[in-house]
This record gives sequence, structure tokens and C-alpha cells, in this order.
Amino acid sequence: MTGAGDVEAVVRLRPPQRDEYGDPVPGSGGELVIPNCLFAPGPSAEMLNGATQVDTDGTVYAPPGADVLATDRLRIRGEIYEVSGRPRHWGNAGVEIVVKLVTG
Repeated sequence: MTGAGDVEAVVRLRPPQRDEYGDPVPGSGGELVIPNCLFAPGPSAEMLNGATQVDTDGTVYAPPGADVLATDRLRIRGEIYEVSGRPRHWGNAGVEIVVKLVTG
């Protein structure tokens, strides 16, 4: 089990780029392991519209230069999170990435 303050790897999942015909560009997209990240789980909220959907927020603190875009997804502790907004680059302090997980 990973505890608070433990450094862990996060996997970036990037969709392939598309050409002018909407076809995937070979060699684009794919997975990239980003080592030495910290993950801060955030609050969860149940959707009250009669669904069984739960939104969970979190923040990833990645090392400087981590290549993450707003269109990427991240595999964190076995779950697939969407990047929420643009990652914030803090120079030598690293990259702050807000993520959201929707289940149900």
C-alpha cells in the first residue's frame, strides 16, 4: 500500500494524433512512465441525479519537465484519471497536475 509522501510512478496515456482525414498518425500517442511523482488524493462527491456516479479529485506532483497535456489521461494506482485543466509548471519545483476520476 502506498502511503502519504511515498514517491511513485504515474503512467501518462496520450491519445494518438489524427491526420487531416481523422485517421491515427502512426507512432503518435501511447504510454509513458513518469517516475518520482507524489499523489495527493482529494475529496469525492456522489452525483445526486439518481445515478450511482462518483467524482473523485486528486493532484499529482510530478518532477520538473514532466510532459503532460490537458488532453492526456493518467494511470494512478491502477485507476485511469482525466487531467483537469492545464498542468501548472513551477520551474525547478516540478509540475502540478489536477486530475479527476469518474466512476459508476
